[in-house]
Amino acid sequence: MTETLDSPTRTERGEMNSPSTTDRVAIQEQLIDLFVSDGMIDRSAMKPNATLDSLGIQSVDIMMVLMSVEEKFGVYVPIDEKLAETKNLQGFIDHLIDRIVAERKTSAG
Repeated sequence: MTETLDSPTRTERGEMNSPSTTDRVAIQEQLIDLFVSDGMIDRSAMKPNATLDSLGIQSVDIMMVLMSVEEKFGVYVPIDEKLAETKNLQGFIDHLIDRIVAERKTSAG
């Protein structure tokens, strides 16, 4: 079975389909869509271990994706050290999801 970013993920405790996991999967799908549209990346190339370089994603593409994240989710994601140190696409997307989920918790509370 080929590993893709569209596959549901498990929480740290191995739980599936909890509300937070469902939210993360939904956000991940939307982020993949942004990479496909703004980064002009073929969806079939979107593998978790793919590097941004191997996908041909340039810094301008990253900026476009981050601006789309801000527009779509209302969350500003700075290019900070943690984001810059991501090694692969999954790490980059996980960082974005963490920021979006944290912002939603702050807004809701």
